[in-house]
Amino acid sequence: MQFNPDIVISILNSFNNDLRQHSYNVCYLSVLIAEHVGYSQNQIATLAIGALLHDIGKSCIDEALLNKPGSLTKKEFAIIKSHTVLGAKMIENFEESKVYLPIILYHHERWDGGGYEGLAQHKIPELARIVTIADAFDAMTSYRPYQQPKTLMQALKELNKNKGTQFAPYLVEAFESCILKSIKNPCNFKKLYKYLNDQIINQKCKLKEVTS
Repeated sequence: MQFNPDIVISILNSFNNDLRQHSYNVCYLSVLIAEHVGYSQNQIATLAIGALLHDIGKSCIDEALLNKPGSLTKKEFAIIKSHTVLGAKMIENFEESKVYLPIILYHHERWDGGGYEGLAQHKIPELARIVTIADAFDAMTSYRPYQQPKTLMQALKELNKNKGTQFAPYLVEAFESCILKSIKNPCNFKKLYKYLNDQIINQKCKLKEVTS
């Protein structure tokens, strides 16, 4: 079985709204970083699909658990952690899966080795390092039942605070650079503004749902 755009879109359409929006956001941000760093078009194409599918395993986990507002028990956290392995199993029968599996399996690794699988620094697949940053940034700037969203500058500050421990330092610097460059460039800023504006609209809708 082979991947094609229709299959990827079909998979994304099976996600709930939050997971689908998050997947698109992480894809956009990951590609933004890769283009800024100078990756090849083939690498960017692989990254884009891998980023879109990075959380596919969460589609197998109860939404109530994913959105639990309070602290997770050890058992609950173990279930959520399993989404990387579940996701890998979901696509392993596709012929091209081997290029996407590292992104799905290792996007929760930490630069210091304290992540899900214990990989550290350059043992973490390169494309997974990018998705780790995009994933964290989107999570920080999005509304969640268990957190209020951070502003753009607050999120960048948090990334910098954790570079060298959670995130690859050179990629945090590249991400911050491309975000600031996008703000200064009218064309790129429109894309970034749309992304952030969509986030604000989504957050307002969610707040209405919670308070109504």
